[in-house]
Parts: sequence; C-alpha cells; structure tokens
Amino acid sequence: MDKLKKHYLFLFIIVIVGIIIGIIFSNILNVDDEKLVYTKLTTYFNNLKNDIPINYMSNLITTLKNNLITIIVIWLLGLSIIGLLFNNFILFFKGFILGFTVGSIINIYLYSGIIISIVYIFPATLFNTFLFLITTYYANIFSLKIFNIIFRKKEYKFGLLIKKYSKILGVFTIILIISSIYETFITPFFIKLFSFIIK
Repeated sequence: MDKLKKHYLFLFIIVIVGIIIGIIFSNILNVDDEKLVYTKLTTYFNNLKNDIPINYMSNLITTLKNNLITIIVIWLLGLSIIGLLFNNFILFFKGFILGFTVGSIINIYLYSGIIISIVYIFPATLFNTFLFLITTYYANIFSLKIFNIIFRKKEYKFGLLIKKYSKILGVFTIILIISSIYETFITPFFIKLFSFIIK
C-alpha cells in the first residue's frame, strides 16, 4: 500500500472512530442532555411533518457559516506544522457529530429512525464529511512540506505550492456552497416525504 492510500486510510479510520464514539456518546447522555437533544430533534422533524414554515435563508446562512468556517480553518491550519494535529482532531469531531446525530435520531424514533437518519445525512452530510476528509489530506500534505522546509531544509517552489493549495480551497469552497444549498433546501423536502413514519 503506497503512502497516499495509507494516509487516506488513516483519515478514514479517524472519521469512523469519531462516528462510533458519537453513537456511543448519544447512548450515555445524562437525563438533562437527553431531554435537550430529544426536544431539538423532535421539534425539527415535527415542524417538517406538520408543514410549519421553515426559515430557509436563516438555515442556509447557519449551514454555510459552519461549513465554510470548518474548511477555512482546516486550510489555514495546513499552513503550519500544528495543522497535522489539530486538523485530524477536527475531522474526528466531524465524524463524532455525524455519529451522535444518527445515534440520537435512532434512539428517539427506533426502527423508523434508521430511515430518517439515512435521509437526513444522505447525501449532503456524508458528502461534506468526505470533502472535509479530502481537505484534511491536502492540509496535512502541506503541513508536512512546511515541516520538511523548516527541519529537513528541503527546497520547494513555495509560491507554486501556495497557488495550488489555494486552488484546492477555492474549488472545495464552491462545492461546499452547492452542498450547503442542497442540505438547506432539498434535504428537508426528502425528510418530509418520509415524515409519515415519524410517530
């Protein structure tokens, strides 16, 4: 297995571990936290089921802000050596949130929660997580090049590296914006289609 595949596998494992721990954590919440999660999730799904108007623009702004801040932070941390540590933690946290969300939905709605959670996270949330994984990969590669420049005295065409690295941010940001629009406007529509199984 070459280094590229090993690196991707390592990041994939980080996400999977995050998802598993998130699911476990959703099952060991204390009573107060459990009630809070229950209220937030049931309110959201019941609003969709009962055709209560959604503030799409507010949701879009929140989704864009969260996603764009994440990808920009990962990119910026990639410009330093410490990005090798913190970016992997951010990726783990994204997996944790995904696992916690799925676990919480299933805990509340049981078997029907499996279908609801699939509709909720597919494809936008899964795609965003995958995009963060790829961004983390490139950020880690850039951090390693910074390490080599500082400690191993290797020479790179730094201007060219920055240019390529910036293009990655630009392309991924555009893709993330499109994904965020889908998540805001299309995902609720599909959840509503399956809302008849919500009790």
